[in-house]
Parts: sequence; structure tokens; C-alpha cells
Amino acid sequence: MKILELGHLAFKCRDLRASEKFYSDVLGFKRAFCLTYGDRGDSLRADREWIVYLKVSERLFLELFDPEGASEMNLPDWNRFNYQHLALIVDDIHAMREHLASHGAPIDTEPELGVDNTWQMWSRDPDGNKIEFMQYTDKSFQLVGR
Repeated sequence: MKILELGHLAFKCRDLRASEKFYSDVLGFKRAFCLTYGDRGDSLRADREWIVYLKVSERLFLELFDPEGASEMNLPDWNRFNYQHLALIVDDIHAMREHLASHGAPIDTEPELGVDNTWQMWSRDPDGNKIEFMQYTDKSFQLVGR
């Protein structure tokens, strides 16, 4: 048995619409589908969206949870946060910086070449989740090792 790939990252959002807008309008992820409370059998809120799936790449998704639905999941440790950050590979880090700024997204750090020979910069989504943007170089440890 082996792990084949990352399937999705799931975020509990304070404002599902604001998060979807950020990931769709600013980062360009496309809505793949959604689940409603009705899918869970809740007839009182049957049409209200519970989870929105955004397509990042061919088989990678971002899963955004409505805050009410997230609290109703009753999953163990649901309110404990241990998320660190989402890292996205880009082809032009300086263009990404300008793109984020033009959409009013926070620029937490300017693009800089990291000790791993990879360009990086940081921003946040509307819920404050940290996002690292990376641009590989021909010397990036992620590609050539250390």
C-alpha cells in the first residue's frame, strides 16, 4: 500500500461566501460541487450549502465548511486547530504578489528567496489561514534535494 496523492484540504470557515470568493476570484479555483444540509437529511435547511468543493488541480480539492455545519459535525477535536499553512506552487511569484495586492489580499511578506533556494511569500485568506506561495528555481531543494 502507498499514498498516491493529496486529495483535499478542509477548512472550517467563518464566512463560507467570503472564503469561496477569495479562493475562486483571487486564486482562480473553480467550484466543483457543493453538499447541502438536505444531503445530510436536514429538511429545515435543505437548500443551504454545507460544504463547497473547489477544484485546485485535476484531482486536488479545497473543501470549505459552513461554520454552522462544521459545529454540527460533532467530530472529535473539531474545535482544536492544528493547521499550519497551505502552500501553493506558482510560476511567477512577483506576478502573484501583484495579483493578490490588486484584489486587496494581505501581503504578509514580500517575495524572497528562501534557504531552500525557492522563492516564497505569505498571505492569508478571509479566515486568517496562512497561505505560502512558492516558485521553484532550478536549485530548489524540493526538486534537486539538498
